[in-house]
Amino acid sequence: MLAAITDQLAVALAAQGVPFPVVFGPESSEDLYSTTDRIVVQYDDDGDTFETPKGTHPNPRMPLVCWQGVQILIYARSNVSNAGWRDHSRLANQVRGHVLAELDYLVRARKNFIQYGAGRFVTPQDAAGSAVFGGAVYEIKLSIDRGIERRTWAGEARPTVKIGPGGVAVTSTTKASDEPGAAGTPPVDAETAC
Repeated sequence: MLAAITDQLAVALAAQGVPFPVVFGPESSEDLYSTTDRIVVQYDDDGDTFETPKGTHPNPRMPLVCWQGVQILIYARSNVSNAGWRDHSRLANQVRGHVLAELDYLVRARKNFIQYGAGRFVTPQDAAGSAVFGGAVYEIKLSIDRGIERRTWAGEARPTVKIGPGGVAVTSTTKASDEPGAAGTPPVDAETAC
């Protein structure tokens, strides 16, 4: 699901004119800071959380909801002359706004929900201890819900039965009596089951 959302996010951001490529991570390179501007969407190392659903889902049965942990990294380098931290962070914040707006739209369109976590600037490993700001990296943590359903390996739910055009007939009979007797005692000839 997350790879598909990443692809949709890339298309949506390009349509808005955002000049940053979107990739599904994690990236294999250790030198993350000195490469090009980009947005990396990946599974969060902190993992997922699970909870029971808020409603009933009879077929397929959905016993749990997985809140899939997501980490988004925005690598931004301003191209203004003598760019400093202020310029890089301003660009990262601008991209962050576009990412969150488009992601919210895409996830809602899929009829899923987002739980937003923290967002912050982080220092990549290859920039640790550097006195020069060659760019900014902004990290967003969030979770997207995904139902865990009881299905066969092939993805099939339990078999269902098609009800004919006449539907299902339900008959109910009630008998009452004004005979004297203990309260709540049904008459001898009363039906006590449906």
